[in-house]
Amino acid sequence: MNEHSDQDSATTLGLSPSAETTVTPDPATTAVMPDAAVPPRATGYGAAPQTAASERPTVRWGALVWGLLFGLTAAVTLWILIDPGRRNAIDDWFLALNPLAATLYALVAVGGLVVLFGIVGLIRRGERARR
Repeated sequence: MNEHSDQDSATTLGLSPSAETTVTPDPATTAVMPDAAVPPRATGYGAAPQTAASERPTVRWGALVWGLLFGLTAAVTLWILIDPGRRNAIDDWFLALNPLAATLYALVAVGGLVVLFGIVGLIRRGERARR
């Protein structure tokens, strides 16, 4: 049955089951850039210097903010986990939370993330405006 279904699908596509199909691309439709738009490549130490002024690399400030946030979170977590006294104090505090306080702490954390997203968005807008 499997052989028969393969033959049916091949004939549905207009192919003979035993024929090999070879597709040759048309150079006029597959060219990404015309040959005149391809810049010359530098081949080594004797290459001509670029005539256009090279731009300074872009500092990704949003990535820097997120990296600092994750690094701070990792440092605080490590600081808590290293000392058994601090670990026990956090456990006691967490178990003593009532549902209202836990909900309010969660809302504060979500609000902090929203503010951080806003700051990173403003930084991104500033980077785009500078370009």
